[in-house]
Amino acid sequence: MSPHPIIGIDIAKDSLQIDDGTCRRVVRNHPAALRRWLRGLPAQTQLICEPTGGYERMVLRLAHQAGLPASLVNARQVRAFAHGVGRLEKTDRLDAAVLRHYGQCVQPRPLPPPDPAWLRLQQWTRTRAHYAGLRQAEHNRLELLEDPALRQLTEQQCAHWDQLILGLDAQIEAHVAAHPALQDRVQTLCLVCGVGPQTALTLVAEFPELGRLTPRAAAKLAGLAPLSQDSGQWQGRRHVAHGRASVRRALFQAALVAARHNEHLRPFYQRLRANGKPPKVALIAVARKLLIFLNRTLREPVPPPA
Repeated sequence: MSPHPIIGIDIAKDSLQIDDGTCRRVVRNHPAALRRWLRGLPAQTQLICEPTGGYERMVLRLAHQAGLPASLVNARQVRAFAHGVGRLEKTDRLDAAVLRHYGQCVQPRPLPPPDPAWLRLQQWTRTRAHYAGLRQAEHNRLELLEDPALRQLTEQQCAHWDQLILGLDAQIEAHVAAHPALQDRVQTLCLVCGVGPQTALTLVAEFPELGRLTPRAAAKLAGLAPLSQDSGQWQGRRHVAHGRASVRRALFQAALVAARHNEHLRPFYQRLRANGKPPKVALIAVARKLLIFLNRTLREPVPPPA
């Protein structure tokens, strides 16, 4: 059990349901109300909350400003924990109590205060990914349209997304160039055959832990670690699941290139295929091996050019 007070917080758009073990209360999800509440908490009180699509950002930012540790925990794991302790119901009040209980038992690490430059890069890259998805959807629709007027309208929309994404790319490039730490990580990743600028930006923005994890932890966090499914004498098939979907997609795209052109990973891929592994299984293995190499590369200093 944690020696410090722990508070579970269920965050909604307009309010926070709070459980500290002795009483429950509701606080408005507004900066002034949150600051008043945080000022009244004992020192070293740890806040436990789940991701809520962005509504948790203000709570975490104000908690860091107040000098209070705060943890952002995996919602799927918390729900499994709730089922494990017999909490099958789900309300905001019960969720706050479960988060407090989870924090006491698991004692998750507090989040470090985010780097503002990294946080802005993450928002820019996510915005670009959103518009790139819309552009791809319009291109897919264009292939099936037969009416000339509709084709012209869709082509105009595709051109609009193209210009918008070009502008975002310029903004992201300027932001990275203005921050040497980000630029160094992006350039280091791009040195590896198979990793292009967009893959590198995705990894820097969505995987800030890269370079500080063990190989197994990095693979699990990216959703590339094979999960066992064994029981007694029965041995199930290993599969990958969970993890950060955006990171897994980026690494899979990089693996497609690395399996053809990377002098170290191409023989590895060919050996797996020769042993009867299906193409997708072999590519996932290449993506995992590529991730482990990138994790080691960011941990070790890159030697200066001769």
